[in-house]
Amino acid sequence: MSGDSAEQNGFETKDSVCKLLQRHVNCLSDESKITRKRGLIDLRKETIDRHLGGMLLQEISIEVLKPTLKCLADSSEKNRELAANLISKYISILPSPEDTLAYVIPTLAQRLGQQEITEPSEELRLLVLQEILFPCVELSGKKIAGYLDEMIQILQQLIVDPYAEVRKTSCKLAGCLARSIPEYFHMQSESLIKPLMLSITHQHSKVRIAVIEATADVIQFGNGKNVDDVISHLAQRFFDQSAQVRMTVTRMIGRWLLELPDRYSFFYKFIPLILTSFSDEMPDIRIEARRLWHEAGMLYQEENEGDLKDKLDFAQPAPSLYPKGVDRPCLGCRELVHRNLSKLTTAIIRDLSDWVQDTRVKTSQLLYELLLHAEDYITQHMQPLMQALLKACADDQSVVVQSALKCCNLIGAFVNPEIFCKFLIQAVRMHQISPQPIMIIAAVIEGCSDEVLGEKLLEILSLLVDPEVCQASEKSEYHLALISCVNGITNVCQDRVSDISLQLFTLVITVIALSNSEDVLKQCDESLLNISESLGISVQDLYVRHTREVLDSMRSSYKEWTMYSVEQRIFDSLISRAGPVVGEVLEQVMPMLEVNLNPQKDPELRLKFFTLLSKLLMDTRQTLDSKKEFSSDHAETIITKMIAPNLIWKAGRTSAAVRTIAVATLWALLRSGLVLRDVGCKLFEALLPQLKSALDDDVKSTRLTTAKVLARFLHICGDSAEVDKILHNIYMELLKRLDDASDEIRIAVTKTWKQYFKCFNAATYDQSLYRAHLEAMYGGLLVHMDDPDTNIQVSVRDVLKEGGVLSPKTLLLEITKVRNKHRTSAYCDQLIKHFEKFYLPSLLKFA
Repeated sequence: MSGDSAEQNGFETKDSVCKLLQRHVNCLSDESKITRKRGLIDLRKETIDRHLGGMLLQEISIEVLKPTLKCLADSSEKNRELAANLISKYISILPSPEDTLAYVIPTLAQRLGQQEITEPSEELRLLVLQEILFPCVELSGKKIAGYLDEMIQILQQLIVDPYAEVRKTSCKLAGCLARSIPEYFHMQSESLIKPLMLSITHQHSKVRIAVIEATADVIQFGNGKNVDDVISHLAQRFFDQSAQVRMTVTRMIGRWLLELPDRYSFFYKFIPLILTSFSDEMPDIRIEARRLWHEAGMLYQEENEGDLKDKLDFAQPAPSLYPKGVDRPCLGCRELVHRNLSKLTTAIIRDLSDWVQDTRVKTSQLLYELLLHAEDYITQHMQPLMQALLKACADDQSVVVQSALKCCNLIGAFVNPEIFCKFLIQAVRMHQISPQPIMIIAAVIEGCSDEVLGEKLLEILSLLVDPEVCQASEKSEYHLALISCVNGITNVCQDRVSDISLQLFTLVITVIALSNSEDVLKQCDESLLNISESLGISVQDLYVRHTREVLDSMRSSYKEWTMYSVEQRIFDSLISRAGPVVGEVLEQVMPMLEVNLNPQKDPELRLKFFTLLSKLLMDTRQTLDSKKEFSSDHAETIITKMIAPNLIWKAGRTSAAVRTIAVATLWALLRSGLVLRDVGCKLFEALLPQLKSALDDDVKSTRLTTAKVLARFLHICGDSAEVDKILHNIYMELLKRLDDASDEIRIAVTKTWKQYFKCFNAATYDQSLYRAHLEAMYGGLLVHMDDPDTNIQVSVRDVLKEGGVLSPKTLLLEITKVRNKHRTSAYCDQLIKHFEKFYLPSLLKFA
C-alpha cells in the first residue's frame, strides 16, 4: 500500500491509531498464549487490513513492531508465525523499511544468529529468511551496511542449518548481501567462507548449487585472498555426480576469469578448472566451458593488446601437425597457458599419483588440453612433463593411459625431434624394464611425421633394437609397447620401411621369442603383415629377406648360448616360423644346432633344441628340404653329431628327458624319408649300442619310440642289413621287450619283429649254420604266444607266420615242444596248419 492511501483515511492520526492499538499491544504480553494470539491477529486487522497507508504505518511502526518482534520468541509456534507474517507485511509496505532495521535486525540476530538453534521450527526459520531478512536487504539498499555484522552473524549459522531449504535460501541471501554493499562487504566476507565450505558437500545437489553461486558472489565482491581457501573445495565439485552442479561451478570459474578484480593473481588456479570441463561427459558443459574460456582469452587479449601486438600482427599459423578436427584456441587462451604452465606442472605430477581414480582421470585429460594450448612451448617443460607422462602411462586405468598417449602425440606434433629424442632415450635408459618409456616413444612417433623425424628415426631404432632394451623384460605390457613402436614407425615412415625393415623385423621376432601371451603373438603377426604390406611383399618373403641377416648377427654368440640366452629363444622362434626359408639357410642353421646339442651343453638347452629340430623334421618339405638341398651328409650329421651323443645313458630325470626327445627326433628324421638305404645301414650299425640301451630305458616313452625307430631302421635297410652285425645282434633285446610292463610297448615290439623278419633273405640264409639263433628266436616268441592277453597272442602268431619262412621245419619242431604246455593249442595249431604245406603231410602228425 502506497502513501497515497492516507488521503482516504485522513481522519486517522498517529495518536488515535496508537490509542486504538494499545489494548492489542498489551495483549502481546499477556500470560495466555491465546490472548497473545488474539492480540497479533487484532493488530493486523487494525493496521494492515484497514489499509492505513504507508506513511501512517511508518509513523506507528515502532509502537507495533517492537512488541511484535518480542513475539518471535513466543512459546507458541503459531504466535511466532503470526508475528513473523505481521513483521513481513510491515516491511513490504513501509516507504522506508530501512528505518526499522535498527530493531528488526538485532532481534533476528538474537533469534537466528546464536550457536545453538533458538528457533526450533524449520519452517519458521525459512519464513523469517524469505519474508523478513530478504526484503530487508533488497529494500534497504546501502543502509543495510550498518548492520553487516549482525547479518554475517545470522548467515554464519543459517548457511549450516540442518534444514536444506534454509541453507539454500541463506546462500542466496549471502549473494544478495554481497552484491548490495560490495564496498563494505569485503571487510566481513571471510567470515562466511568456512560455513559455505562446510555446506558445499551437502547431500542435496540444489544446496551445493546454491553454495557455489553464493561463493562466487562472496569472493567476487568480498576479499579476493579467500580464493585460496575455496579453490580446493570447488575443484572437487568438478567431479560431482550432478551435471547441474558441474555446470554451475564451470560458470562460476568462467565468471571469475572474466570479472574477478584480482583475477590475474589467480589465473594459474582457474585455468586447470575451466579446462577440466572440456572433457566433461555432458556436451552442454563442454560447450559452455569452451565458450567461457574463449571469452576469457579474448578479454585477456584485449587487455594486453600492447604486449601481444607483434603476435597479433604477425600471427603464426597452426603447426603443420596440429591434430585434425580440433579447433585451435585463440591467442589469448594460448598466452594464458604459456604464462602459467610452469606453475601447473608440479600439481599435475602430484595429482597423477592421487589415490582417487577420478582425480587421475581428470588430471590426465587436463594435461592434454594444456599441451594443446602450449604447442611448441612444451619444449621448455619437457623434463617435468616426462615425469608426468611416465606416471600416467603406468596407471591401472586405461582412460588415464589413453589420455597420456594422446599427450605424447602432441609432443610428436609440436616438439623438435632433436629435443624429444634426448628425453625419450634418457627415459628408456633410466627405466629399462618399464614399458612406459617405450609406450611414450610409440605415441610420440605416431604424432610426428617421417619428414620431421628425419635422421632421428635411426637413432630411435638403434635404441629399440639394442638387446638391453628389446630384451629387457618378459612382461606382456613391455612387449605390446615395443610392437606399438614398430606399428607407429611402419605407419608414419612408410617411405623408409625398406631401409629399416631389418630392425623392425628383428624387434618383432624378439617379442615373439620372449612372449607367452596369445594377444601379444597375435599383434606380432599383424605387425609382420603390416611391414610386409608396406614393402609390397608377403610375410613369407619378409622371412626370406631377413632370416639370413638375423642369423648372421648370432654368429659370434651362438657357441656360448645357455638355456637363459635370449638369442637362443630368438633363434628358436625365427626358425620355427621361417618355414621354407630354413632350406635356404641350412649352412648357417646346422652348425648352430650341432653346437647347442653337444652333451656338454645344459640339458635344458638341448631339450629346447631337440624340440625345434623335431618340429623341422616333422615337415621337411616345408623346412629343411624345401630347396631339395638336404643331403645324406646332413642326415648323417644330425644322427652322429646331434642325436647319438645324447642317447648315451646318464643318471637323472633331465638326462632321461633328453634321451626321450633325442629318440623322438631320430624317429622324425627316419620318417621324413631323407635317410637313404646305404647311409641308413651304416648309421644303424653305429647306433645299435645306444638303441639297445634306449630299448631298456626306464622311461616308457623312450622304450616305445626306440621300438619304432628300430622298425624304421629295419624298413630302410631291408635285406641290406647284415645278419651277424645287425640282425643277430638285436633279437635278444627285442625278445626282452616282449616282457615289458606296458602292453603298448609289447604290441609295438611285435611290429618291430615283423619288420625284423622281412630283412632276412630266406634263399641265402644258412639255416644249419644259424640253427641256434633260429631256435632262440622261435622259442622266445612261442613263449609270448601263450600270453594271457589275446592281442599279444595274435600279434606274436602273426610275427611267427612272417618269420617262420626262414625255417618252417625248425619252427614246427619248436612248436611240438611247447604245444601241450600252452593254455590253448589253437594258435599252435594255426601255425602248424600254415607251415605244414612245406613238408609231406606224413612227416608230422599230431593227435
